[in-house]
Amino acid sequence: MKAKGKVIFFGEHAVVYGYTALSLPINLSTNVNIKKNDNLVIELKNLNKKLGFEEAKKDKDFRYVIKAIELLKVKEPFFLSVSSELPVSCGLGSSASVVVATIRALSKFFNLNLPKKEIAKLSHRVEREVQGKASITDTYTISYERALKIRNNEFSFIDEFEKTVREEKLYIAYVEEREMKTADLIKVVSEKEEKEEIFKEIEEITREALSSDVERIKELMLENHKLLDKLGVSTKGLNRVVRLAKKFGCGAKLTGAGGGGCVIILGDLNEEEKELIEKIVKSLYLA
Repeated sequence: MKAKGKVIFFGEHAVVYGYTALSLPINLSTNVNIKKNDNLVIELKNLNKKLGFEEAKKDKDFRYVIKAIELLKVKEPFFLSVSSELPVSCGLGSSASVVVATIRALSKFFNLNLPKKEIAKLSHRVEREVQGKASITDTYTISYERALKIRNNEFSFIDEFEKTVREEKLYIAYVEEREMKTADLIKVVSEKEEKEEIFKEIEEITREALSSDVERIKELMLENHKLLDKLGVSTKGLNRVVRLAKKFGCGAKLTGAGGGGCVIILGDLNEEEKELIEKIVKSLYLA
């Protein structure tokens, strides 16, 4: 069973303070396969790890899968294999994608027939119990596979916004490994004296984006990125990619907590433009 990743299109960091964020599912995904086995064994293909259940419980790389299995209280032994196209710790919801794919696979294998709403709730609970606290953004966007407007951990579907965005190509540039953890970046933002003023500007951009055409959305992405840079969560590498994308007539901004990671680029790049971007990033994906 597969589960997609996600990007935050507008509103990251501001959403932590009760403002609005817009999220979107992407086509990079995690795949979880389950088959009958004499013992419960878990394989993480990307990390080249394969452990029995008790051994896996001691390894933090397995913690999201372990928690999902424990939460569903399944008892029959099986072999579970996880592989993913998503780079980790760069704002694309890699852990949430693993959780959702695992719960979907367990639901199918054990004939639990869990609806999307229940999968979203269970997946959020797994992330919350593993991390200590978690927004619904990643798990709900991935579980429903629809664009969401999120505010104060409540959500609504924004299908028209996604339809508008998808009028042009959406790329994800994996620029660099993140320099700081999300919690540390949130602390950096919390210490900014002008943060409330910046959040209000981000909120205006986010609200306008919901009713804008694709060309205006591109402009708003660039404006949102400038404000995230003011908050201190961008980097020279991210800014360089955003500037180049702007030069090519695209919208672009960092996505997620920042401090490195990914830039989303909205626009139709030609082959030469793609090659120039690929030279300064780790990977460029069509999302």
